[in-house]
Amino acid sequence: MRIFLVFSASLALIGCVSMGTNYDPAAVSQLTVGMSKQQVVKLLGTPNQTVSYGDGTQRLVWVHSKGSMLGAKARAIGLPFDREGKLAEVPSGSVQ
Repeated sequence: MRIFLVFSASLALIGCVSMGTNYDPAAVSQLTVGMSKQQVVKLLGTPNQTVSYGDGTQRLVWVHSKGSMLGAKARAIGLPFDREGKLAEVPSGSVQ
């Protein structure tokens, strides 16, 4: 019985916590300049933050983190949109 209690307590401590929008990093490779915000949101999910600038442009930001007592992982992407709500730039290289 004692072994069962210790095992159960260990499992409870190892539990995971997930925060943010769990977007698919592979979906980022499907982004193209000129896509609408709605198209990008359909691929990546709802952004965690929208930053609006004085010139009418915006940056949508997706952040996801997952952690446990064994470690943590996080990834983020911020995408710029022009005044018309079109994707202005696609990230180059590896996106986490």
